[in-house]
Amino acid sequence: MAVDLIEEIPELSEVLSGRIKADALLKEVIEDLRKVSTQLDDISITASERAEWAHIKSELVNELRRMVKRDPHSISN
Repeated sequence: MAVDLIEEIPELSEVLSGRIKADALLKEVIEDLRKVSTQLDDISITASERAEWAHIKSELVNELRRMVKRDPHSISN
């Protein structure tokens, strides 16, 4: 499953898509989000592993939100 930024964080997807090529840290966080999503797609993991991966995914999404808020030029409102 590919990470769908529009589905994950619709309010930031446009800003993130526009910055991903120029921001190495942002690119790294999104790649980590993709890896976590792949882990969550694995039906062989246990419920506790799934819960841990879900928590990591939540933290990555929150970090993306914080990254956008730190850059005043990226907020279009």
